[in-house]
Amino acid sequence: MPQPPARNLPPGAFFDSDFSAVDDLLAVSLLYGLQGKGDCRVAILSASRPNLEVVGFVDAVQRFYHGPAGNFSQLAAIGMITGGAPGETSPAFTAPFQKTKPDGSAVYKNQVKSVIDTGDPCTLLRNYLEAQTDKGSFVVLAGPATNLAAALAFRGLKELIAAKSRMLVVAGGAFPEGAPEGHIKADIAAAKKVFAEWPTPIVASGIEVGAALEFPGASIDKQFAEAMPDNPVADAYRAWKPMPYDAPSWAMAATLYAARPKEGYFKLSDAGKIGVDDQGRTSFTAAENGSHRYLIVDPAQKERIVAAYVELASAKPEVRRFRGPQVQEDTPPPPAKK
Repeated sequence: MPQPPARNLPPGAFFDSDFSAVDDLLAVSLLYGLQGKGDCRVAILSASRPNLEVVGFVDAVQRFYHGPAGNFSQLAAIGMITGGAPGETSPAFTAPFQKTKPDGSAVYKNQVKSVIDTGDPCTLLRNYLEAQTDKGSFVVLAGPATNLAAALAFRGLKELIAAKSRMLVVAGGAFPEGAPEGHIKADIAAAKKVFAEWPTPIVASGIEVGAALEFPGASIDKQFAEAMPDNPVADAYRAWKPMPYDAPSWAMAATLYAARPKEGYFKLSDAGKIGVDDQGRTSFTAAENGSHRYLIVDPAQKERIVAAYVELASAKPEVRRFRGPQVQEDTPPPPAKK
């Protein structure tokens, strides 16, 4: 029997974060907006701290974007590390569960009750990477590098990452130089390991990128509300701190670049190598054969980027089913200079 023709499918998206900032949740909503446009396929979401309340809310967000069937279908468990400290839990992750419908029932349901309702991040990464085509996925890191460093030590996973992933985009550090940054400082050893050993090109979205491109909080009560009155990310944004406020967007910038690297939203540094010192300070050394770069904000693109943030993050959930054989798409990261 003849095989059906292969077709291009968008890259699988792997998103890892500690979910310690509202920007991380906005980045997840952005991912699903990009999926609705056919720019990526959300594979797994994973958390780098053992906080069931936080993971429960992230799971609720995932189910929201899968539509009504998301509350009943078997979705990928949210990855969660089981060691370390749970950290603080913002009301942003708990207050939305108190929201009710006119009949008194809950708008959002928390289906994560214990560790068994979560997944091991390394196992999830391995299993879902195996389903990708060669260079048919990307990874976004928007928190400490704890989970990704563990992945490098997981048997066979480094080789799988090299085969299946096209790039890693990191929301972390400060470039070309700056003070130690929180994501890096949270696990310096892990950050050192990832920047030294990760087997694909790395692009960094430094803290200066997020500061220069703030997400407009006014869109929460405008575009988000117009698209759908009950949106867990919008409700989390309102609970994060008193409205109105704008939020730094470095995780959103990393996500937007990872899914649309050819759109010209950002300028890129020359090729080089990113290092991490013992205080958590990042450094960049130019090198013709380097596999690292960092994003540079282009003032001429600022309005366009913010408009993309709002359009994609506020979009109604659109369930897309990607079927059929996959074929390799062009690898988007620009080649290192020769």
